[in-house]
Amino acid sequence: MSQRSLFLYISALLVQGTMGQANCGQTSTGMVPINDLGTGTYMGMMGGLYPNGLNVRPTAHQAAGLAFAAQVQPLDTTGAPDPENGKVVWLSIGFSNATQETQAFIPMATALPDLNPKLVLVDGALGGQTAAILSTPTNPGYAAYWNTVINRLSAAGVTDQQVQAIWLKDDNQATLPIEEHSDSVHVQFKRITHELHDRFPNAHLCYIASRIYAGYASSALNPEPYAYRNGWTMKQLIGEQIAGDPELQHSGAGANAPWLSWGVYLWADGTTPRSDGLTWVCPDDYQNDGTHPSTIGRAKVATLLLDFFTTDSTTCSWFLNDCGISTGVAQVEGPSLSVFPNPAISTMTISGLPLGASVIAVFDGSGRRVLGASLSTAGNVMDVGALSSGVYQLVVYGERIRTARFVIAQR
Repeated sequence: MSQRSLFLYISALLVQGTMGQANCGQTSTGMVPINDLGTGTYMGMMGGLYPNGLNVRPTAHQAAGLAFAAQVQPLDTTGAPDPENGKVVWLSIGFSNATQETQAFIPMATALPDLNPKLVLVDGALGGQTAAILSTPTNPGYAAYWNTVINRLSAAGVTDQQVQAIWLKDDNQATLPIEEHSDSVHVQFKRITHELHDRFPNAHLCYIASRIYAGYASSALNPEPYAYRNGWTMKQLIGEQIAGDPELQHSGAGANAPWLSWGVYLWADGTTPRSDGLTWVCPDDYQNDGTHPSTIGRAKVATLLLDFFTTDSTTCSWFLNDCGISTGVAQVEGPSLSVFPNPAISTMTISGLPLGASVIAVFDGSGRRVLGASLSTAGNVMDVGALSSGVYQLVVYGERIRTARFVIAQR
């Protein structure tokens, strides 16, 4: 997809309204996002996306991920290396939210000038396909779901042997008490990792996402605190692999699961900004059930995914051609630089500015600088009111500093 096509796609997303009304009154639950909790606790569980209250991978787990990332290469349809005609397949797995967000993510990613030309992005997620269905061979929907994934790979001109990275997001309907629900999802996700290992033998990298905020839910499909607890279940799963759980072994003769990592944590407490500025606003970000993201909400998730896959040290080397962006600015790993709100109508506030930053600039999809200001005069606020709807790159410069984030201007 061309840059022009991307901007037309995003423009179409952002001008669509949200039909109907969610329950927009519950703008906050008072619960703290896991990545903001640090060494604090929730129901006896320590915060941080990774063990010990940290939001970065432990050294050994990071090294394992880098080793798997270094193995990613173009493969032919049988899984054999083929640098000339082979493909690297990124595959999403999950339910309705996952497919909606993937469908917003793929056009953004495929429009990147520096996208790896060997990379093929395939949406394998499907509405209504819960963790229980994906993990239970006796479930009536089990075979149909996995057959659908294979059919979608085939439609994209690739095979299961070429899948090397997976984005996983799923849950169950909230029909059980919260503790029982969380326990069952945890067990089922373990089984899903085994499915991924067996079905996609070259997919050694699996990136897991949480649900978005569900305080606006107008049905019992998956309200709070179920959506919040989904993040804790994913944290538990990743933490168990880091701790050496034999049921989640990513290497060696007994390997039965891919390497697991966050990619990305999406929950924020409604309109209360997370430390990186993320919020979920009703009705803008939601469909009328208050559970599924609207076109704007999907674009928000897609932008977070784009930031992650173009900057993370275990993804950038195979996701992009040269691990940079079209402006030639190398992005840094991690969420240190954040922009709020994103999408934005008039102004964006930038936080987490690196020491020594002096200039802010905004580039369009062709690499043309469309806005720029000195931090000494603009402070940490950028006026984007004159920009057309679309995806841009906000870049912060300083002496020996170049870092960026993808942002969306909304009209």
